[in-house]
Amino acid sequence: MSNPVPPGLSIAELTAEAAELMRSAALTTSRSSHPGLVHPSDAAETAAALAGLTARLPELLDVLAGFLSSEQAAGRIGPGPGEDPGAGAGYDALRAARDAREQLYEAGRTAALLAESLASAAVVLAPLGSAVPVGRPAEPHV
Repeated sequence: MSNPVPPGLSIAELTAEAAELMRSAALTTSRSSHPGLVHPSDAAETAAALAGLTARLPELLDVLAGFLSSEQAAGRIGPGPGEDPGAGAGYDALRAARDAREQLYEAGRTAALLAESLASAAVVLAPLGSAVPVGRPAEPHV
C-alpha cells in the first residue's frame, strides 16, 4: 500500500489525516458511488485493519505522555496564552498535564482492549463466505 500522506506533517496533522480517512471509510457505505461493503470478507478485512490501527494507538499515546513528562521536567509547561501567570495558574497547568498523562494511559489501555476485540471479531468473520451465487455480482451495502 502506498503512502498517500504528504511527508513532513506534524503528529497532530498526521492524526488529523487518519481521523479524516476513518470518517471517509465510515461514509463509504452510505454513498452509492463507492463500493462500500460487498462481501462478508470485506467485514473481516475491515475488522482486521481496525485491530491493527487500534493496536498502534497505545504507542502513540505513550509518545504524547512522554512528551508531556519531558516538557514538565524541562519547565516548559505553564499557563496558556492570555492567562495570568500568577494566582496558581502554573500549578493548575502542571496538574492539567499530570491529569492528561493519566487519561492518555487509560486511553492506551482501552485501545489495547479494543484492538483485542476487533482482532477476535476479524477471526470470527474470516471463515464467512458469500451467499451470492457464483458468477452473480453482489450489490454494495448502502
